[in-house]
Amino acid sequence: MPDTTRHDRRATQRARTRSLLLVGAGILAVSAVVVTVAVVGAGQGTDGAAQPPAASPATPPVTEAPAPAPVDPLDGIDLDPLQEARIAELRDFIAWLDEQGADGYIGELGWSREDDDWNAMGDYWYRVADDAGLWTSLWAAGSRWGDSYRLTVYDAQPSTEGLNTAYSPATVLELPGRVGRHGVNLAGLEFGTQRDDFSSAQPGILGQDYFEEPAASFSFLAERGIDLVRLPFTWERLQPTLGGPLDADYAATIERMLDAAADNDIDVVLDLHNYAAFTSPDGRLSLGTESLPASALSDVWLRIAERWGAHPAVIAYGLMNEPHSLPGDSARDAAARWEAISQQTVIELREAGDTTLIMVAGYDYSSVPRWRQNHPSGWIDDPADNFRYEGHHYWDNTGEGAYTLPYADERALVGG
Repeated sequence: MPDTTRHDRRATQRARTRSLLLVGAGILAVSAVVVTVAVVGAGQGTDGAAQPPAASPATPPVTEAPAPAPVDPLDGIDLDPLQEARIAELRDFIAWLDEQGADGYIGELGWSREDDDWNAMGDYWYRVADDAGLWTSLWAAGSRWGDSYRLTVYDAQPSTEGLNTAYSPATVLELPGRVGRHGVNLAGLEFGTQRDDFSSAQPGILGQDYFEEPAASFSFLAERGIDLVRLPFTWERLQPTLGGPLDADYAATIERMLDAAADNDIDVVLDLHNYAAFTSPDGRLSLGTESLPASALSDVWLRIAERWGAHPAVIAYGLMNEPHSLPGDSARDAAARWEAISQQTVIELREAGDTTLIMVAGYDYSSVPRWRQNHPSGWIDDPADNFRYEGHHYWDNTGEGAYTLPYADERALVGG
């Protein structure tokens, strides 16, 4: 089972540094004893007569063993042009994280299960993510997705009584040897179906417009070695009135799923799946405007934290899924607005005493390929030092995860 602690690469590096310091201190202490003995014994011969002090033995210089050269997880693999392009996007996101001294989370990735040529890309992608210490959540699992959706990883066939079927992307996710935190999105509380009864009505009706995943689905995932779930839900259903209490029925639905996750030793990232907006009777409200100020996002997260911050299944908060279309004179201005809003929410959670891991999405649909242009540098200052920047990475030419073209045609678009 992958490590379930929240220690990250920075903690590991600090531990290694402490170990080197302790070893160095031990060597210096031994050297000091040798020098002291030599000095005390100097000045007397075997007959008691004074003798000139003997020369102290030379203390060997303390040298630190060179660190082993990093090994590329794809060393020796001949990537095709499409694989090379998409892996390069992932590596650039990892490089950005390293420049900020930060950790990362890919909250969504996925590929078409209808074309097995994507599976090799998936394996290579996971190797690089694993090597960098990224957490990941594959899109998507859900009993109501149906067999027509290209990105289905796990679903229920033919019933809807819980997950019971795995598709080819699952074989990549479940490959032995993965050492990072790699899980799935368990979708349904936000929309989560492509069947005839699909609906994204807000607030909608349970069992008609959105769906509760039964406890059996968590057991199915646990049996397959999955111990991390990103759980999308919508703001409008959880808090129908901005600034008001959580809806009792919808909150109870979420809690039943959290209890099922805990019973199966599955950790959950609570994902507010709202795209930096709120659907009201008057239409779509954009975060950061007078009608939907930053304080509204802090308010709902403070209520979520009060309700589920101590729940044994909850490992992290996903502040907002794929923020986009915020007001601003330029794309960078809009991204900066999101940076300020997310920073404020982090601070208010910490001031309330909550130290839970926070996943902070990037602006512009959290796009990994566009991450650096949207965010030239890091922006979160977390007093608890317990956050990860969240990117999303789909590999088709639009980056939207539609996968309307077969792999060979996608490869041809990048010159392969």
